[in-house]
Amino acid sequence: MFEQKKLHPITILYNIFRQLKEIIFPVIAIFVFGGTSSKWDFFYHVGLIVFSIFVLVGGVLSWFFFRYYLHQGELRIENGVFVKKKRFIPFERIQSIDFTEGILHRPFGLVKVKIETAGGAGEAEAVLTAIHMKDAIKLRDYINKHKNQKNDLEDEILEENKQELYKITTKELLILATTSGGIGVVFSALIAVISQFDDLIPYKKIFREFQHVVSSGMVVLTSIVFILFILLWIVSFLITVLKYANFTIAKIENDLVVSRGLLEKKQITIPLSRIQAVRIRENILRQPFGLAAVYLESAGGSLNDNEASSMVIMPVSKKVKIKKLLLEILPDYELVDDLHAPPKKARFRYMLRDSWIAVPIAGLSFYYFHLWGIISIVLFVLLPSWGYLKYRAAGWGVTNKQLTISFRHLEKTTLIMKKNRIQALDYKEGFWQRGAGLASLSCLVASGIGGSGGTVYDLRKEEIDKVYNWYSYSVKK
Repeated sequence: MFEQKKLHPITILYNIFRQLKEIIFPVIAIFVFGGTSSKWDFFYHVGLIVFSIFVLVGGVLSWFFFRYYLHQGELRIENGVFVKKKRFIPFERIQSIDFTEGILHRPFGLVKVKIETAGGAGEAEAVLTAIHMKDAIKLRDYINKHKNQKNDLEDEILEENKQELYKITTKELLILATTSGGIGVVFSALIAVISQFDDLIPYKKIFREFQHVVSSGMVVLTSIVFILFILLWIVSFLITVLKYANFTIAKIENDLVVSRGLLEKKQITIPLSRIQAVRIRENILRQPFGLAAVYLESAGGSLNDNEASSMVIMPVSKKVKIKKLLLEILPDYELVDDLHAPPKKARFRYMLRDSWIAVPIAGLSFYYFHLWGIISIVLFVLLPSWGYLKYRAAGWGVTNKQLTISFRHLEKTTLIMKKNRIQALDYKEGFWQRGAGLASLSCLVASGIGGSGGTVYDLRKEEIDKVYNWYSYSVKK
């Protein structure tokens, strides 16, 4: 383990893909759809060819000059083609070592290794794109052994004490995929791909065809929308199944180890000492059935990997089962059933807060779409109703050294925080709130590169004073 090692040659492909992914759509567009009338076309094509060669050579050289090895209690990495870079990462700074097994990794027995450290500034401290699984396991075991100064016997006992706490069932996986709400993500990705061909899409022709479809009647339009919805739902369903298949969570001494994935297998380690809060999320499809998802807010993590800072430990389950699991994993955190709700006089404020946006939307819809714009009047019913759901979801509770708040945006969120983990607690009193004796409570915990938290609007001022006095060293008067 002390000799210098190189990454697997498949890293060359990853290096090339990483360079090309930002320009792949413009490249395809120019080569496939580009015209021949411009005198600059020849230079465009030559430039793209030269750039492609440069990317290919750069990918090979980046792999060739990359080295990693262990020496004197440090993971050392050397890389760089023209400018040599050396990074020395002491074992004691390493917080977690995560494995990802992608589609290209699996045939060769490879994994991607991501190394997180305390105080990581925006990205993972080190990434080994492709190394053999056996080397990755040796690397992890050696670092953990020497970081904690454990002998071989203790390591064997540690492995024997591995306790599997949760494994997703087939029923839960199907429920998760059915109610994931990933249609919006798939639709956004589709729009992003289409936007790459913005100059090539005949929008005027499409708009004329759309007008023709609309004039054909509501049945045709509704059928098209329904078919599109079903297709997006199927794609979302498959993506969710592939992502969360074989989901398990185990506890090894002071770490939680989360494993998941069918095509791309991923394993992430969460030190219990880095957990800042527990977040329970209930979307509108799951809440009526008493289903929810549980996330752990963790300090650290990279800017480009939100999953490292907000890690799901139960993708979907009954709240009764969630309460039992929390007692096993984090006995200091308690899922409180009865929270203090906002006063009844705040109900109208919740219903009105987001409803004003219906006025300009309805006006513009009626102006541009005439009779079709009348449909937008339904917003005057939907938005106040959604505001009422926000009112019903809001609440707070203090028990011993724990603060719990609940609120709703698109989904209901319950945030459980220990007093010593709260980074900031804000007391806000707006002009219109002052006359009603109301105020808003905001909380923030460390999570990822920034923070994570929530706000409960329109609570009684005396209730927020109680929370403030509980949190503060001085009493608010």
